[in-house]
Amino acid sequence: MEFLNPTFLYGFSSLVIPVLIHLFNLRRYKKEYFTNVRFLSQIQLETRKRSRVKQLLILAARLLAVASLVLAFSQPFIPSPLHIGRKSGHQAVSIYVDNSYSMEANGIQGRLLDIAKKRASEIVSAYKSSDIFQLITNDFEGKHTQFVSREEFLGMLREIKITHASVSLNEVIRRQNDIFTRQKEGLHTSYLISDFQKSTAGFENLKQDSSAYFIIVPVESLKQNNLYVDSIWFTTPVHRPGQAVKLVVRIRNCGGDKLEKIPLRLILNNIQKSVTSFDIEPSQSVDISLPYNEEKSGFQLGRLEVTDYPIVYDDMFYFSYSIADEIKVLSIHGKTPNLYLQSLFTSDSIFNYRTYPANQVDYGSFNQQNLILISGMDELASGLANELKFFLERGGSVCIFPAEHSVNEKYNTFFSSIGTSTLGNPDTVKQRVSSLDLENEIYTDVFEKDANGKIRLPDNVDLPIVLKYFSLARGSANPAIVLMRLQNGLPFLTSTSVGRGKLYLCASPLDPSFTNFQQHLLFVPVMFRMAFLSETQSSLFYIIGRNDPFDLPSDSTSEKNMVKIKKWNTSFEFIPELKTSGQQVQAYIHGQISDAGWYQVYRGNKEIASLAFNYDRKESDINCFNTKEIEANIRKYNLKNFIVLKPSGLPFSKQIEQLNMGFPLWKWFVVLALLFLATEILLIRLFRS
Repeated sequence: MEFLNPTFLYGFSSLVIPVLIHLFNLRRYKKEYFTNVRFLSQIQLETRKRSRVKQLLILAARLLAVASLVLAFSQPFIPSPLHIGRKSGHQAVSIYVDNSYSMEANGIQGRLLDIAKKRASEIVSAYKSSDIFQLITNDFEGKHTQFVSREEFLGMLREIKITHASVSLNEVIRRQNDIFTRQKEGLHTSYLISDFQKSTAGFENLKQDSSAYFIIVPVESLKQNNLYVDSIWFTTPVHRPGQAVKLVVRIRNCGGDKLEKIPLRLILNNIQKSVTSFDIEPSQSVDISLPYNEEKSGFQLGRLEVTDYPIVYDDMFYFSYSIADEIKVLSIHGKTPNLYLQSLFTSDSIFNYRTYPANQVDYGSFNQQNLILISGMDELASGLANELKFFLERGGSVCIFPAEHSVNEKYNTFFSSIGTSTLGNPDTVKQRVSSLDLENEIYTDVFEKDANGKIRLPDNVDLPIVLKYFSLARGSANPAIVLMRLQNGLPFLTSTSVGRGKLYLCASPLDPSFTNFQQHLLFVPVMFRMAFLSETQSSLFYIIGRNDPFDLPSDSTSEKNMVKIKKWNTSFEFIPELKTSGQQVQAYIHGQISDAGWYQVYRGNKEIASLAFNYDRKESDINCFNTKEIEANIRKYNLKNFIVLKPSGLPFSKQIEQLNMGFPLWKWFVVLALLFLATEILLIRLFRS
């Protein structure tokens, strides 16, 4: 117990006054003579004893009453843990107000954000006018990095609005500790006002500062549901005009109620392409397939919509992708062009096919190609090998068919540099392709599936015959995926990921004396799939706040015009930061996008990409820690400087006052003083009767 006015304790000297009154007011007994006092002796003895007890009880009541008044004026209090062992002085108070989307939910007293702002206002009102305050929100704004007066703090508090930004408690506390480090004077106290979502709290990662105390102020929402689109993906990465595609949508239900007949709409380029309804169990997710047909090439802007209330920010999900007008295929050959490749890729107008001998190739055109074919070349020049390596790392695709008399050292030097399979000695033992990796994307839509969605080839299926081939040794750094395997177990056609691209390697030249693969039915779909898969697609969507970079299309990087990003159908635009890595250019957003939607990327006046941005779905999970769970986490992770303000019968401002000033006892001593005075009066009247 401590005292606000300890000088009043000198008032205990006034206890002498009741004692003196007691001594000077002792009643003197007068003798009376009777003829016979034998019957009065016992009465006289009892009267003296009773009077003595009466005086002692009255004296005790007076002493206790005076002592209680002295203690009441000295204002005793039980200090809170916040001030035990801390020196006096002005206080530096940092208050975090969670303004993420989850704070749009309703509590008993209204919207959670409004409750949090009211709590912050009551906190600063409980401190002295000489104390300083600092506000932190999820936006981490620059103006919130300084301590200000009470009036300035309340002004900034009124400006807080809901934001897309989602931060963890560890990020908030780390920011507060940095600010406290700069503010060395005063007592450091931090308040954390939030709904404490389980998806973002992260108590296990908290790093506390021993020089500051952290007061947790939970604001709890009413029980409610939230339904949202979690993620999407296509069952096939290839998009062509007129092609049937299937979009898979994952819906998640964070509430405790089963939802039935919920509509889901797919809108593409402002046209509704598909609509369906679904049922979903509580706290579960469901995957819904939406089939539709592609209609035209170019940039495709898609949007998914569900109906949900009251949390609506995550009811729309944006995505975008592009369908190329043409696929550019470059064939590099030895002495003569490969007639099989030329016949194949000139038969369809979707392919822009060009073929050149190795000594006439323009390496500068590589960044405009999708697929590069190498065939009939005895040697692979070092300059061409380096350009192919850069092309693969940027995301291009390369398919190599060795020549009949390939100088393996030249090829293997290139293969070793990218860590993939190398060419061994030729083998003339006749083989047949015995197995295909039917799960690989190269065979998607090539074979029919059974009722269970599986591809099962007949036992007597006709597969390519191989008369001569080069053995392919396993790569050390990038193990190859075997797309076709021979009867003896050796690979015939492989696929290797190199950087962001794909390298396809065949063990035989496209020559009838080596194999009939170029004349087989599989040749057309396999080569077409290589070309289709060579299209580099940007992500279907990006998440606001993560600042993930995106690659600029390679055919636009050589232009000198400025790159800018503009929000679709608005006047908002900005210039991103560009970074070059080799021959690849990446753009960085750096937090300049805060609204979900579609964004167009321009180089000069030419649109070179289309992007879709969505809000982070971490805020969509409405499951929050309650007070007991927060206390359990504090004990579990031994967070010594953390205090939880529990709900109680006291108004919130009184709780803050007790936390700031300690538990006051003066009222109790006033009550005791009145009680002892009443006891004195009762004693006087009782003994008089």
